[in-house]
Amino acid sequence: MTAQLKALEAPVLKEAVEGVLYVHNLIDPAHGVVWPYPYAAAGDNVEFTVQTSTGNTWVGLIALTQASVGKPVTFSIPKETFAKGLVLDATAKLQYSVTSASGNQAHSADLVVQLKP
Repeated sequence: MTAQLKALEAPVLKEAVEGVLYVHNLIDPAHGVVWPYPYAAAGDNVEFTVQTSTGNTWVGLIALTQASVGKPVTFSIPKETFAKGLVLDATAKLQYSVTSASGNQAHSADLVVQLKP
């Protein structure tokens, strides 16, 4: 990964349908996916963050290995992250950052999904 890499593609929430996560239908856990990104290398740390409008935060960290470079990275996000304190019109913002072994960091675009009970 190089310092010129500015914004990474937004992550995907596999269970979201057209930008909406139906929390009551969710089988624990949800799955956040980071697609392969340019200049990926073994030793990169991928940190995935979920923040809900109801005050919940979840963070996951995966270090890439030689075997995982060039493949999607999947994070298992506990249902509770979305369900706790769920109210009408709630949203969740999902994003990730990549830190290379040399310390360069890049951030993804945000994915915002509506949370429906």
